[in-house]
Amino acid sequence: MPSVQNTTSNLLVSVIIPCYNQAHYLNECIESILVQTYKQIEIVVVDDGSTDNTKDIATRYPSVKYVFKNNGGLSSARNTGIDSSIGDFLVFLDSDDWLLPEAVAINVQYLHNHPTAAFVSGSHKKTKDGKTIPEKREQITLHPYHQLLHQNYIGMIAAVMFRRWVFDQYRYDESLKSCEDYDLYLKITRDHPVVNHTRDIARYRIHGNSISGNLSLMLRDVTMVLMRQEGKVRDVKETGYIKAGLHNWKKHFYKQYYIQQKDGLNKARAIDFKAFPGHSSLYLKYLKALLYVECIGLKPKKI
Repeated sequence: MPSVQNTTSNLLVSVIIPCYNQAHYLNECIESILVQTYKQIEIVVVDDGSTDNTKDIATRYPSVKYVFKNNGGLSSARNTGIDSSIGDFLVFLDSDDWLLPEAVAINVQYLHNHPTAAFVSGSHKKTKDGKTIPEKREQITLHPYHQLLHQNYIGMIAAVMFRRWVFDQYRYDESLKSCEDYDLYLKITRDHPVVNHTRDIARYRIHGNSISGNLSLMLRDVTMVLMRQEGKVRDVKETGYIKAGLHNWKKHFYKQYYIQQKDGLNKARAIDFKAFPGHSSLYLKYLKALLYVECIGLKPKKI
């Protein structure tokens, strides 16, 4: 495992923070960058047309570069951050999340030790209401591209550090409302080597306004992203990985739907399948079976 103390690179790291009406989280986000043990960092806050006091918070910090743009969504804000930054390495940190103090140093060291890698990804933990959520991390057993077809083993964009040359070839897809990071990982890993480690370097905040809470949108977009790979498959094995990935994502989001709705289901004593429309009866039946197992006594409404 690379040692942080042996880092010899003095290359500049740009940390790009898109923010849309999340000024109440922005202080903690920026502060987590200011206390990094690696000091060659520029911070770029991209205000995606906020109507709150995002500008006031960002401009309190003399070292922060503040960029305003009309609202265009997360991908658009990240692309603006790429063009507004000058670092050799890039990190994208959402304004409601934060990095642990050695995050940048750790990832710089991995890229230093793996000069052909397009990006490095580390591990993270999720938090909700100030509490860390235990989560089992699957081991990577396949080529990174094939593993990503199965599942997004990276999970959190802030746990990734990219080389700048990556964005001469790729950008975030602004037509996607979610899963734009997953789409980018697939494009890169199909053609370039990457490196992964399991050191904990970031925190992902779960709250009511996060995009990840919109499960129907997430399932729609992750399906679209995976289906795009069908036209790029090189063999039957990759076709199988895509099919397995589609199956895994559907199971994942229906389980997440149960978790999201658990309190309401317990109060209402009923299951409203119309709240999660547009998907096959096979998976509605799967969800129905899951809910029966975990909520004994609930009366389901008809599908």
